[in-house]
Amino acid sequence: MLLQSIDDRAAVWAATHRIGALNDPSVWLGYVDKLGAVWVLLAVAVGVALRFGLARTFGLTLLTAAATFAADSICFGLKDIVDRTRPFVAHPQIDPLYVVHSSSFPAGHAATAFAGATLLSYIAPKAMPGFAALAVLIAYSRVYVGVHYPGDVIAGAIVGVAVGIIAIGVVAFAQRLSDKTGKAPVRVRSVGGLSSASRR
Repeated sequence: MLLQSIDDRAAVWAATHRIGALNDPSVWLGYVDKLGAVWVLLAVAVGVALRFGLARTFGLTLLTAAATFAADSICFGLKDIVDRTRPFVAHPQIDPLYVVHSSSFPAGHAATAFAGATLLSYIAPKAMPGFAALAVLIAYSRVYVGVHYPGDVIAGAIVGVAVGIIAIGVVAFAQRLSDKTGKAPVRVRSVGGLSSASRR
């Protein structure tokens, strides 16, 4: 009950202490992360920056899309089970910047953001701070706009990291398979702001 009370008060505080200039960007963060779209685009950018070639860039993009979709789907399944009321419904003092009608726990946007950030941070480790910062901003924006509790986004982030780790396992398995078949797999080594693909 204490944790729930803290969750309630944090959600109300965040949604009632807004800075006008941040309102629209917070809403936009929700739009660009719809079903993990921003992470799919970032996967393409990473593939191009690291010169993965068409096939490997497509593979990374497809895996990123699958990871974010899986994270979002898991959250929707949990929402039906938990059926937590949205904070703007439970607390009339919260004026949401936009309205959603599903249940609150866990936060799907946080899940897709952390799934994408976890996977792409493995592929391009030098860019991890940027990916992590974007994921945190997306997650916090859900509390800021009034549609989630902090506990929702924390749970969503945990789901996302778990899915991202599984996706990393897929990448590692593909690399081991390439080793066994004699094909040189893509390796990651740090160069400049991101990293560079190399062959063993």
